[in-house]
Order: sequence, then C-alpha cells, then structure tokens
Amino acid sequence: MTPKRAIRLAAVAVIACLIAGVASLAVVGSQRRTSFDAQAASLQRTWAHDLAVGVPAASIVPLRSRLREQRPEDEWWAPVWWTTDGHGLLTALSDATDTAYATAMTAQRDKAQLVLSDWQEEMTQDRGFMTATEISAGQGWPAQLTAASTPDGLASLAAGWQQQLDAARTEVVAAQQQAEIRTDVAQAGGASALIAQAGTALTTAGHDNLDPGDISDLATQLQGQESGGADTSQTAGLLYTALQQFTQLVSVNDQLNGEMRPLMLLADQASAEDTPNSTRLQALYQEVAQEFPSDTTYDQMSALQVQVTGIQNALAADLAADQCGHDAGGASGKVITLSLGLQEAVFYDNGCVVGASPITTGRPGLNTPTGNFAVFYKTSPFTMVSPWPPGSPDWYPTSVVQWVLEFADGYFLHDAYWENQNAFGPGSENDVAQDYASHGCVHFPTAIMPWLYSWTPLGTPVIITN
Repeated sequence: MTPKRAIRLAAVAVIACLIAGVASLAVVGSQRRTSFDAQAASLQRTWAHDLAVGVPAASIVPLRSRLREQRPEDEWWAPVWWTTDGHGLLTALSDATDTAYATAMTAQRDKAQLVLSDWQEEMTQDRGFMTATEISAGQGWPAQLTAASTPDGLASLAAGWQQQLDAARTEVVAAQQQAEIRTDVAQAGGASALIAQAGTALTTAGHDNLDPGDISDLATQLQGQESGGADTSQTAGLLYTALQQFTQLVSVNDQLNGEMRPLMLLADQASAEDTPNSTRLQALYQEVAQEFPSDTTYDQMSALQVQVTGIQNALAADLAADQCGHDAGGASGKVITLSLGLQEAVFYDNGCVVGASPITTGRPGLNTPTGNFAVFYKTSPFTMVSPWPPGSPDWYPTSVVQWVLEFADGYFLHDAYWENQNAFGPGSENDVAQDYASHGCVHFPTAIMPWLYSWTPLGTPVIITN
C-alpha cells in the first residue's frame, strides 16, 4: 500500500470516529434533555397538585421561578447537554417541594391541634354544662387529625372544629347564666318574693315615669303558675332578669336626676358671667332638661347621660377659659354681681371670677331692688325681726342668722338656715309656699356665707340686674 493510500485510509478512519463520537454525544444530549423535560413536567404537576391541596402559593412560586431561570434552554444537540443533565437543579427543587409540603402540613396540623387542645380544656372546665351530643362530638377528632393527609384537609378539620367549639361555648355560657339565675332566684326568696318585688318596681315605674318592660306580664304569669303548681323556673328567671334590668334603669335615672341641678347651676353661672359659649351651652342644657322627664327606657337614659356629661365638660372648660377679663359692671377690685333672672351670684376680684353661688331673692311683691349698691354694714350674728305685724301675710317669726352684709337700707345678703340647701337658684324666689322666697333680702346657702362674709370688705360694690 502506497503511503498516500495509507494516509487517506487513516483520515477516513479518523473522520468515521469523529462522526461516531458526535453521534454518540448527540444521543446522550437528547436523552438528557428528554429526561430533564420529563422530570420538570412532573415537578410542575406536583406543584399544581400541592397548590390545589393547600400549600401556600408563596412556597411554590419561588420554585417555579427558579426552574424557569436556571433550567438549560438549549436544544438537545447543544454541547451543554454533553456536560450536564440538570439533575442537581431538579433534585434541589424536588427537596424544596417536599419541604414546602411538610411545612404546610405542620402549620395546619398545629392549628388543628390548638383547636383540639381548646376543646379538651373546655371539656375539663365546663363538662357539667355541656350536652351529651357536645361531649361526644370531639371524641373522634384525634383520629381525624391523624388521618388527614393534606393541608386543606387539616384546615377544613380545624375550621369545622372551631365552629363546633364556638357553638358549645355559647351554649355553655347560656347554661351557666341560667344556673346563676336559678341561684339568684332562690337567694331572692323564690317566686313569691319576685312577685312582691315586681309590685314595688311597678310602683316606682309609675312614680318616676319609667318603662317597666315585661315585669307586669311576667309577674302575672308567674303568679298563675305558682297558684296552679306548675314549673315556675323559666318564668321566674325571666322576671328576675327583668327586675335586674329595671334596677339598672332606676340607677341611671337617679344618677341623671342628681346631675341635672348641678348642670343647671353651671349653665346659669356661665350665663351670669357671659362666657363665650354660654348661650349655646345654656340652650343645650335646656334641651336635656326638657327631654329628661320624657325619657323612660335605659337606652334613652344612657344616651341622655352621654349628652349631660358632654355639656358638663364643655361648661367647665368654658368657665375655666374665661375666668379673667370681665367687666364686672364697670367696677374694680372686689365686686358682687347678682342676677335676679338667673338667681345667681358671681364674685369678682379685679375682673377675675373667684366664686359663684345660686341665690334666692325677693318674692313677688317684695322684690329685691336692682341697681348699683355697696356693702355698708356687716355683722355676725344678726337677729332679723319682721317689720310686718303678726297676722300680716308678710310677717315672719324673729330669726337669728349668722352672717349678714347690708347693701341697702333693710336689704341684706345673709344665710337662711330654714331654706332647703338644694332649693337655691331659679324658681326659688317664687317659692312662697315653703317660705323659701325672701322678703327682699338675698339668701345664700349656709356653706358659702362664712367665706363671703370674710372675703367682703365694707364698700364692696353690689350690682343687681334683672
């Protein structure tokens, strides 16, 4: 064989080997690409299934992104498939998928276990108030928890159990309340005592214009059951509850009744001082004062109490903000101003309010004079002698008062121990029947007179307006 022929044969052999090698690599690359695609498709199916059974999307979305970003995209014949099969990426994604599923199962199992534990605790604490159906309902829960195989399955169990637990707790509370009411009824003296309490409540309701609710009907029904020997427990419980509710109504009514006079006095003081918001706040007081007698229910009273508190706070703020800078009738230093219309006295020192008080002035026909005066005489005690003879409708018995400040001939500012200390203020000047209205002097509550007597020097202006 010639050298040239040998060279040609060798070249042909090399080429054949190269072709065979390339063909072999192509077969490997094709197999690897096909295997990778099949496993990637299987992962996608697993992810779709996991999402469908409750694995959070937040756990799966990153895995899908990682596969999309890191998978080899070259065709099967590309050299990349000669050196890699993508097994590392697929294994990592598969492991992460298993972890995501296990994590979702653990999270949902923990939630279900928490409900189960709550149920077991409820059973321990309140079994005596639960029905047989409620008690048996949770007995199969541990086995159901063990058998659950998907996150959604566990979540569904937990949700259903929670509903049953909530319903059982509601019924337990109701049963406990009924047991408490039965105890309270017994402690209250039983049906007969409740009927007697109902009678008292109805009297109070009529006297105070309050809504007694179902008390009358329940008392009549309970009395009939007791007379007929029927079971009175349910009706007695309802009547007991109605009486308790009525007691709350009486309480808020009494509280409001106690707040209305102080509120009136605050509003009158603001009007007497002419504070910036006095007109509006006086109008608000008049509204609640007119509404109070017509409110009959707890809801109405509670709403009114909110309004009263708001007006109280607004008046206190208005008075505090406007304490100084008053004209005080144009006088300087210490000044006493009296409003006959408001039956209110305000005490000023250099234009600043230092105190205020409700008063009672002269009765009709013996009115307290209006105008500008000054204190010219003061003494303690002082005997007041009627200038009218016995038999006169204006006569009054000789009385000793403790503090007097005379501002006009025969007209005094003084205490009046015979007057109800809660009667001073608007309307008291007309209360002739109780003999509270004065004969022209100005009555002050006993509690304020020691201070006023000490605070007032001779010459103090007394300004009286209508």
